[in-house]
Amino acid sequence: MNSASDEGQVRTEHRRDAGSPGTDTPRGVKLVIATPLYPPEIGGPATYAKLLEEGLPGKGVEVEVVKFGEVRHLPKVVRHVAYFWRVFRAVKEADAVIAFDTWSTGVPAIFAARLRRKKTLVRIGGDFLWETYLARTRQLVKLSTFYSEERALSLKERLLFLGARWVTRRADALVFNTAWQKDIWEKAYAFDPSKASVIENEYPPVRESPPAKGRVFVSAGRPHVLKNRKMLESIFADLKRSFPDIELDTRVLPPSEHEARIRDAYAVVMSSVSEVNSNTAIDAIRFGKPFILPYDTGARARLAGVGIFVDTLDATALRKAVEGLLDTEEYRQVSARVRAYAFPHSREEVTQEFLIILNKLCAY
Repeated sequence: MNSASDEGQVRTEHRRDAGSPGTDTPRGVKLVIATPLYPPEIGGPATYAKLLEEGLPGKGVEVEVVKFGEVRHLPKVVRHVAYFWRVFRAVKEADAVIAFDTWSTGVPAIFAARLRRKKTLVRIGGDFLWETYLARTRQLVKLSTFYSEERALSLKERLLFLGARWVTRRADALVFNTAWQKDIWEKAYAFDPSKASVIENEYPPVRESPPAKGRVFVSAGRPHVLKNRKMLESIFADLKRSFPDIELDTRVLPPSEHEARIRDAYAVVMSSVSEVNSNTAIDAIRFGKPFILPYDTGARARLAGVGIFVDTLDATALRKAVEGLLDTEEYRQVSARVRAYAFPHSREEVTQEFLIILNKLCAY
């Protein structure tokens, strides 16, 4: 696992490139963004597809977004064929394609781009194979150990593995949001490490510290076994006997409503088996809220010493972490660490780092 300094080095290299000669955007560059999610849908692909769609035109890049949601209503396999044709048509006049996952958009987008002889970049921010395996088996296997042991994969899961390996080996560039996941995937899929980069998530430079409206813990996220929700709900049901004023909010909300509840929350707790890089934790930082995250996460390299990291499969440890934040002094100390944390990584910087990679691809 890489240290925080390793991730910082990756970002430093991006910034050094951004200020060096020859990184101006080539004239007339057109980019196709292939995304499985798009606002008002929530998730990393939706957030960063929209971010690049809005940020790149101001830097001279023409952008067309091809949304997988427009074919999701079709039967399986048919939807992927239909999506392939949409990307194939869109990429005809483009210079490059960015796909925001390896399966729904990655396989058809890379196939279409290679037929058109266009450059390809894939952003990887999750692990669909790991999620699918957990959903089928109900086994709470941490992402850091998932690929290190032999697994009895289903046919679908074997196809997901082969698809991810095909995409990662044939894409011209790969982008991860943590060095932690990059290292895991490099070992599992054996792609050329020289084409992989880390572009971290946006950390808002402007932050607030509004007071909490009650002792509400936010644990946002789609319903999935990897979220380990039953354990967390059981812990809160037990704690309410001693602390009747506490509440657990697990609702799935649109981005604007989710932001509002974080602003009013007492704390954020993510009980997931593993988290690649939690945007909810970043939201907590934005509003000065204490947060609890699984120890098995790529965010630990960046946020160690800021939030509370625990083995979320250990009910005793997770309960202790939640109960600790109900202590006034401990809550004050953790809140102070969060408010003092300084790591601005703006939308402009994220866009510029993607642009550097795009420029290098289009230069060849």
